[in-house]
Amino acid sequence: MPFVYEFSHRFRLYLKFFIYYAMVMLCSVLFIPFIIWRPGDVRNTLIATFPLRLLNPLLGLHWEVRGLEHIVVDRPAIVVANHQSSIDFLGMVYMWPMFNKITAIAKKELFYAMPFGMTAWLCGTRFIDRRNPDSAKTSMNAALAYVKEKSVKLWVFPEGTRSMADEMLPFKKGAFHLAIEGQLPILPLVYSSYRGFLNHPCKIFNPGHIIVTCLPPISTEGFSKEDMPQLMEEVRAQMMEVYTKTSTQVHHPWPLSEAVKKHS
Repeated sequence: MPFVYEFSHRFRLYLKFFIYYAMVMLCSVLFIPFIIWRPGDVRNTLIATFPLRLLNPLLGLHWEVRGLEHIVVDRPAIVVANHQSSIDFLGMVYMWPMFNKITAIAKKELFYAMPFGMTAWLCGTRFIDRRNPDSAKTSMNAALAYVKEKSVKLWVFPEGTRSMADEMLPFKKGAFHLAIEGQLPILPLVYSSYRGFLNHPCKIFNPGHIIVTCLPPISTEGFSKEDMPQLMEEVRAQMMEVYTKTSTQVHHPWPLSEAVKKHS
């Protein structure tokens, strides 16, 4: 197996994702008895994800977080981040302790991915039925009330789906509607590109360096729905500028370009 792992990039990708998903499911089962006593409490997240932090060095992922001074503990905010891959979750796991109290918006389908869905619900994750606008609106309003009442942060991927293209996908309105409705600041969070170490079509998952940049919070005080389009455009422009810049600053032990050439 060590020989195959070393020389087969396809085997390496499948093994890494198998270990990743298996560990997530295993931890979901093992920690339910410890967190079931306070369902929906975001503090459960720190307990349930603690062992998952070991996955980052195991999978060869090195996270570098910049702009920590912009994270104010116990201050409610809407965190918006770009979405590239399921391994974004490992970046979230790495940063959970820095936020202390934070929850996330997830599509309803993930709730049925048991036992992960149950554990995520116990940790305060807010599930949204994107196919039912009325239900989604009700869930989003409930999430906003919870964020303001408990002074927690709400993590949202405004692109709505994963993308590893040069440009971020157009942002959806949900996160910005919540921020304006609740008069909460927006905290942009930018993952540098994964394309230097991860390539799904070529079946390559090498060790990688990811820079996560926390930008200064953007106030929505006094904003109305009419200001939403401009706000969305400005936030996306700021995030794209940082994404482009930090994606050129990462250093990968095994450059993907060489791996693609070698195995093409």
